[in-house]
Amino acid sequence: MTLTTAQLTAQAGVQQDHWTALGNMVSTWTAAGLYSLRWQERTGSHDSPGSDDGPVAGDPRGEDLDQRLREYFATGHADFDAIELDTQGWTPFTNQVYRCCRAIAPGTTITYQELAQRAGNKAASRAVGAAMSRNRILLVIPCHRVVSAGGGLRGFSAPGGLQTKQFLLDLETE
Repeated sequence: MTLTTAQLTAQAGVQQDHWTALGNMVSTWTAAGLYSLRWQERTGSHDSPGSDDGPVAGDPRGEDLDQRLREYFATGHADFDAIELDTQGWTPFTNQVYRCCRAIAPGTTITYQELAQRAGNKAASRAVGAAMSRNRILLVIPCHRVVSAGGGLRGFSAPGGLQTKQFLLDLETE
């Protein structure tokens, strides 16, 4: 049985806010690690930092992530490798795809086909695209660095879509 984010949070998870240049991100943590990191949909009430714009006090995982996010948005580079991930619900292939995606250097892009090949199945570029569209840990798993065969940008599920994807790529190359 696959649990929803809300079920995980109710069982063992903690949600934390992280203010970024593109708005508030919300992380969900379980005992296993970071379960999700997503931008909060902009509703008007969270368009600027407020009293809840940082991690829950005393949780070193959230504080560490907050520091890494600040570094990323200041420089275009941050080391997210040490962040433990909760891989619950991932197939072995998806896990391998995400592991290979995490190895893509900031400021570089690769194609869905190249990522499929790195993950061990060069014919699985559509499956890689599906995995990228389901990525629940944005930035830490840098799906914005994966592009189409012609180098063009394709789908990005974060608010702002392709404009956000381009912003992140530009940030990393400045």
